[in-house]
Amino acid sequence: MKTKKKVLLFNSPIIKEKMDRLEMGNTFPRIGISSIAAHLRESGIKIKVFDPIGESSRKITSIVKRFDPDIVGIPAYTSEIYAANETARFIKKINPKIFTIVGGAHPSALPKRTLEEFYFFDAVAFGEGEETALELAQDKPLNRILSLAYKEGDKIKVNKPRPLIKNFDDLPFPAWELFDLDKYRGGSIGTGFKKSGRRLEIPVEGARGCPFNCNFCFRVSGRVIRFKSPEKIIEEIRRAINKFGATDIFFVEGTFAVNRQQAEKLCDLLIETGLNQQITWSTGGRVDVLGERLLKKMKKSGCVFIGYGVESGDQEMLDKMGKQTKLEQIVRSFNDCKKIGIATEANFIIGHPFETEEKVLKTIKFARNLNADHANFAIMVPFPGTEVYEMAKKGIGGLKLLTYDWRVYGKQIGAALESDQLPREKLIKLQNKAYFQFYSTPRRLPLFIKRLTPGRIFSALGRIFGKS
Repeated sequence: MKTKKKVLLFNSPIIKEKMDRLEMGNTFPRIGISSIAAHLRESGIKIKVFDPIGESSRKITSIVKRFDPDIVGIPAYTSEIYAANETARFIKKINPKIFTIVGGAHPSALPKRTLEEFYFFDAVAFGEGEETALELAQDKPLNRILSLAYKEGDKIKVNKPRPLIKNFDDLPFPAWELFDLDKYRGGSIGTGFKKSGRRLEIPVEGARGCPFNCNFCFRVSGRVIRFKSPEKIIEEIRRAINKFGATDIFFVEGTFAVNRQQAEKLCDLLIETGLNQQITWSTGGRVDVLGERLLKKMKKSGCVFIGYGVESGDQEMLDKMGKQTKLEQIVRSFNDCKKIGIATEANFIIGHPFETEEKVLKTIKFARNLNADHANFAIMVPFPGTEVYEMAKKGIGGLKLLTYDWRVYGKQIGAALESDQLPREKLIKLQNKAYFQFYSTPRRLPLFIKRLTPGRIFSALGRIFGKS
């Protein structure tokens, strides 16, 4: 190997303006960046993590010049890919010799196209990034690094994908000490809304991968789910509390308790160690997995919030999208949570392939009657790498792909996709109707108001009155 490279990882791109101002109201520490940073540092790579959000151009320039990295890594969701390219351009202005690499969901779905479309990236890391980043930092020849796409003259090379990490416990603890964690106090990772006070929520990745078949979801980490042992998760939580002052934990996998035995053991250990008295925790889950018995144990172990992917209130639509859940399971799970005392959010999508206005109205009625504290009504986004994206390109299910301007691929603005049955204007009206009908109840309205920031209030009012 040649001399090891210095690596600067950005927690997010430099984002000057969010097109979808309703979608995510706060910044959050990204577990993927933290895991890659820890893996690099453990292997002797000189590493720095920086979050540019809210920082001046002068401050960012100073950070880059002082650290003088050989490689800068930038993460990007689909709606962030333009901002990531502008970030890479900013870096190249400081020092054109810096090697810029982008990773995350969007470039993982479209590695070759990303390099064709965006000039200032030198490479794309697709899929799991720990080993790819390490081999790049160790100066391994680019053509021998799996899961890497890169530019070679005027050609783009896409290497073979890397095998998934099998033993999740082999990864070091996330390197949160490299982050300015004060930036994230008062934020909620699961909802994107603010918490009261200066509470610090730290993400924990207890599992990676998703074995389910939803046609609107891109599986960055593959279909094979791998679990971290409950014992290691407990040590990670204890470290988050003692070393970083965490008050809350968010399990980011979105499929909590797919392995029931593992979930029960984790809850038991949280109770036995007394960690349930030191933190609260939240997660995302499926209604066909979280039964009343397990929910009671989750509550006792410190669980205070679950975000469920409900998606639709129409059984035919649930079946068509590959959700594999039943309406009665949804109702039962929310009732169980309400009885046990766990707050809930029901996440819906409108604009599915083959969906009609009648079916959306059925979903709105179902949501209003559901025993949920909060609801999120997204408009279908045809994210690259998903079955819906491929259907939209072919016009299947009445879908029409409106644009390849990735900046508007936000879940709350509905600018990327419509259908013969549901044109964009109709989708936005139905979305507004859904939010109004769900939250215009004496129980929910105060909860809704408590969540909002002034910026989100103005954005929401603009949408309702046709200003945006």
